[in-house]
Amino acid sequence: MLSARSLEPTTKRVRLAPQTNGERVRGIFQLPKFSVIVWVRKTDEFEAIRNDLVSLVGDEPFESTEYEGTVDLHWGFKEHAEAKQAAESLREISQKPEIVLLRVSSLDDAIASFSLKDERRTRH
Repeated sequence: MLSARSLEPTTKRVRLAPQTNGERVRGIFQLPKFSVIVWVRKTDEFEAIRNDLVSLVGDEPFESTEYEGTVDLHWGFKEHAEAKQAAESLREISQKPEIVLLRVSSLDDAIASFSLKDERRTRH
């Protein structure tokens, strides 16, 4: 039975985050200050491209979502230079037609987000 307290809204986000040992840990999730975001079309080449991206970045993404045939992958970084370096390491693979977006996102007001590739199409 639910109590009134369990129905109170919360501002904390809880996520099962993958750890390097392959286990999932429950904890408070805070968005990283800088993220590298890649959108990949889910074609027959998707698994190979995803593996290449993970290899180039050197880590699994902290978040991934699939929507309408596209998978978005997010890697988090504490420093802008690290995010920029990771994005630069993906510049060559981003030339593949399956990669729709390569972007460095910043939650720091002093540092602008920017895209190295953006082929998103808006629907009107």
